[in-house]
Amino acid sequence: MAEARLAVAFQFQVTDEGEIKVHLDRRILVDVYRSIRRVIRRKLFKSRNAAIQSVFPATGISWSIFFVIFGAMQILGETSDTVSAIQDKIPQFGRLDPVTRTILVTLVSTTLLWLVWSFFLRNLLKLLLTYKGWMWSPHGKLSLPVKAWMGICKVIIGRRPKLMSLQNCMPKLPVPSVSETMNRYLLTVRPFVNDEEYARLRNLAEEFQTGLGKRLQRYLWVKSWWSSNYVSDWWEQYVYLRGRSPLMINSNYYCLDAIQFTPTHVRSARLANFITALMKFKNDIDRQTLAPRFAMGTAPLCCEQYPRTFSTTRIPQLVQDTIEHYVDSKHVALYSRGKWYVLNVIAGGRQLSPIELQKQIIWIEEASLTDVAAPGEADLSAMTSGERSKWASFRETFFSKGANKHSLNLIEQSLFVAILDDSEPGYDPENPDMLNNYAKGMLCGDHIWYDKSFSVVCFKNGKIGMNAEHAWADATIISHLAEECFNWDIELGYDSSGNCRGQPRDDTILSPPRRLRWDIPAEAVDQIAVARNVADGMKEDLDLHILKHDNYGKGFIKTCKVSPDAYIQIALQLAHYKNQGKFCLTYESSMTRLFRSGRTETVRSCTSESCAFVRAVLDKQPIVLQSQKEECKALLKSAVNRHTDLFRESMSGKGVDRHMFCLYIVSKYLGEESPFLQEVLSEPWRLSTSQTPYGQGTHTDLRKFPDRISAGGGFGPVADDGYGVSYIIAGEDNIFFHVSSKKASSHTNSRKFAADISEAMQDIRSLFQ
Repeated sequence: MAEARLAVAFQFQVTDEGEIKVHLDRRILVDVYRSIRRVIRRKLFKSRNAAIQSVFPATGISWSIFFVIFGAMQILGETSDTVSAIQDKIPQFGRLDPVTRTILVTLVSTTLLWLVWSFFLRNLLKLLLTYKGWMWSPHGKLSLPVKAWMGICKVIIGRRPKLMSLQNCMPKLPVPSVSETMNRYLLTVRPFVNDEEYARLRNLAEEFQTGLGKRLQRYLWVKSWWSSNYVSDWWEQYVYLRGRSPLMINSNYYCLDAIQFTPTHVRSARLANFITALMKFKNDIDRQTLAPRFAMGTAPLCCEQYPRTFSTTRIPQLVQDTIEHYVDSKHVALYSRGKWYVLNVIAGGRQLSPIELQKQIIWIEEASLTDVAAPGEADLSAMTSGERSKWASFRETFFSKGANKHSLNLIEQSLFVAILDDSEPGYDPENPDMLNNYAKGMLCGDHIWYDKSFSVVCFKNGKIGMNAEHAWADATIISHLAEECFNWDIELGYDSSGNCRGQPRDDTILSPPRRLRWDIPAEAVDQIAVARNVADGMKEDLDLHILKHDNYGKGFIKTCKVSPDAYIQIALQLAHYKNQGKFCLTYESSMTRLFRSGRTETVRSCTSESCAFVRAVLDKQPIVLQSQKEECKALLKSAVNRHTDLFRESMSGKGVDRHMFCLYIVSKYLGEESPFLQEVLSEPWRLSTSQTPYGQGTHTDLRKFPDRISAGGGFGPVADDGYGVSYIIAGEDNIFFHVSSKKASSHTNSRKFAADISEAMQDIRSLFQ
């Protein structure tokens, strides 16, 4: 495309008289200039940010201070010994005039001392950040030592650090002792095993701790010394990339738009504005102007996952997939009515404006009405939803050369994938299936490219949704991106007709979007049809229900003086017991991003304390007497405190599951068999839960704009006979629960479990009324 445009820019003609006439298209020359300027600016930004990161937390201001001090010392003659020493070592130095000599000594001495100062500050900050005692401080009642710690950290970090500046200052994830992990594990399994089973597990744990565990731990210690994080690389490799099961439902997750507010119902305008907002987020990452994340406003969170947000694709392989990140992507792969197109976001050396993008999208909408899809093109994305080894073999056989390879590369190397969907989802309190179908379409939609870091679906009525691949990053990154971009989309605004604001610029020649060409043989078309049928079967088996709990929310929970997350987790335990009549191993995702390259850890939220509370509530129903309420409230406080401690321990690197997972990987490397580890890691998570964070980005005042609440997102069930529950605390008065299970299981029913959650929430509230 670039070569063709250059050929048009420079044309010459030979007249009958032999005269040569040269025609230059000024607009294309301007485009070439802008492209060159853009490349140079990007490289300069990258070099500057790399330099800033290499010396952080030292700054240019501190270098200037050192320069002034050394300059004054030079003038006062305080550095004469240093000058004499340099003259002895470098005879040519003494031949310089005094002014030049003074400047050189000052520059060299300042820079050397400044680098030493940078090294000292970095390691001091790293040492300070190993302290995690602040997490145990009562909310709103920080002790004097904690306040002092926070003050020192803030002074060292400075006011506006770059996105990646703090990476070299992050402490490493500590390796807990085997004995600590065994003790914590036994505590977590005690609630749902009998005495005989518990004694057997305790014996296995003690045998492992005194035997093979010691040897495995030594190897793990060595790994922790030379790697930035002893868990994350193995977690990505063995849990995600070596997984052979389909990504759809099993791994990918989704997020939804604001369910009661749509800024425009013009689909092309909504997608154009949203793409512009996404590009702003990308530019902020590239230039590192996106503010790094902090816990309690002081402790930095690892931002290592952000650079792979855009232009990233999971490539299928027979044994282990790979993650490819492409640096120079300038286009979006867009699907419309069974056809694939390339939508250039950057043209003529600049980013297209929203109104220009809207015109390009309208062109695609109109073209897709008449264009004829190639055989197999409409359902090609179904291959990404299926079993990984089959997709890898199919890709190698039919898409390794020619037009198919070229078109596939354009999809995989795109910034992200966008899908124009002709359905009209939304929210209707009288018809809950409308919201359920919206979520189901985002988790297992027909045309989502499940390998991409994320895909954006824009519906006919202007609603937006996203589906994200899990290997490259965790849900906190995508939820941050979605929250920021939904807000920026509103800020960009629309005209009275619902179209994007502004007018296209006339100094850039915009080529129409390109149609991707395919030459898919009949055998491949048949395999694509089979993949579509398999995906349809998985989609039909998914039982997904969203509960909008608006009886009360965080506002009431805070009056109970308990953690909202812990409160909800205890409610989920009560609901699960109502639904299943028993307790089960429960997974709640927490983060370890307080450490370098940190990702997640498991909170085993079914505890002896939560079980005691559940039994008390159910045994005493209906709870009428105040004495009964006080007893249950005391048990609730105990369960909440225990859960909060578990969450803090997991964030501090003292969890159970990641440590045992890494010990298991070491055992496999060494060819050792551990019955204990095999049993522990094969235990099913019949209740898998996760909270979608809210308030990471530009905050929307939900009291002022209550219709802009987001329903968050969700994921599929981890166990075939279990539930997956994602929830988001939306403002003070709403909590959304995304409940998923499989219809094939006779033990689960998502709608019934959602009703049990609502009832459990009301049961707990009644204790405080």
